Amino acid sequence: STCSPETTRDSRMRSYVALLLLTVFHTADGFGARLPTFQQSITRSQSCFEPSLARSRAVRSPFHRSLRLAAGPAPPTPTKPDHGVVELLEDCNGWGLARFISVNPAGSVLETAARMDLSMNGFNIPGKGQYLTIATDDKLFECHINLGKVDSVTFAQEPAKVGGHMLHVMRIKGADGLMLSIMLQYDVSQGPGKYTEGSVEAFEKTMAKYGPETSFA
Repeated sequence: STCSPETTRDSRMRSYVALLLLTVFHTADGFGARLPTFQQSITRSQSCFEPSLARSRAVRSPFHRSLRLAAGPAPPTPTKPDHGVVELLEDCNGWGLARFISVNPAGSVLETAARMDLSMNGFNIPGKGQYLTIATDDKLFECHINLGKVDSVTFAQEPAKVGGHMLHVMRIKGADGLMLSIMLQYDVSQGPGKYTEGSVEAFEKTMAKYGPETSFA
């Protein structure tokens, strides 16, 4: 007997479906080999938020461009103030590592260390006066000194209150008291009172130039 075209077409379709199912179930992991894994989906999603892409989109976005325009002109390029304290600090470049100590009368003491070959720039604050910023190149250390409040700078070599080892200290003072202390940092590998080679000589050279006390009032 002769089959109708509809019967032949249905028979071929069933054969194709059976062959497809047979192929799928004979693979190692079935449909899993053809579907994206969870990790692949996460990876593709994360790529949309890569910092470099996000930054480039932010720079190009109209919103960020409008913010930059609304901020007004860029601040002026910092310049080194013409002040005696600047010259004095430049003469301290050879000290090497120094410890900076600032006492807050409200009840805190801040101590940190930096090499004395610091960058120096000035800026003005309306109603406050001219400030000097001393900072490391990476800006991880920054200190701001109000030059208008500096009355004098003193140098001293004196025994420590605890331990009795020799300290080499420069103090920046104002009318209201001590503004900032800067002392040589001892060599931590040798202990208190043991300083790196040449640092004490460099301190004494600066002290000999300016004397025990220099006025800037």
